[in-house]
Amino acid sequence: MDVNKIQVIDDDGNELEFEVLFTFESDETGKKYVLYYDANDEAPQVYSSIYDDEGSLYPVETPDEWEMIEEVFNSFISQDDEEETNEDCCCQKADHECCQGHDEEDCCCQGDDHECCHGESHE
Repeated sequence: MDVNKIQVIDDDGNELEFEVLFTFESDETGKKYVLYYDANDEAPQVYSSIYDDEGSLYPVETPDEWEMIEEVFNSFISQDDEEETNEDCCCQKADHECCQGHDEEDCCCQGDDHECCHGESHE
C-alpha cells in the first residue's frame, strides 16, 4: 500500500476518504497494517486495519495485535516529536546569529542545554 489516501466503507455503506499515516508489516504476525486518520476532523482519531496486496482492508481482531499496533504507533509518535524538536532548534540553522564568524567552540549552540534544543544533543 503505497498511496497517501485510502477509501473506507463505514457501517452505513458510505465511502469515506482517509489520509494514511503509515504502514508496516509485522514479522510476528506476518500481516500488513495501515494506520490512517480523517484529515478533515478537528481532533483526528487514528484507525488501524490489516491490509492485503490488493489493498483490501480487514479488521484487527486480537488484543495482542492491538497492543503491538499501539507500541508501533507510540514509537512513530516519539520519533516524530524528536524530529520536530531537532528541526526547531536554532542550532540547526547555518545562519544562526551567534555562530556567524565564530569558531564552532565559541558558538552558543555548542552546549546540550541550549534553550531551543530542549536538552537534546545536536552533534
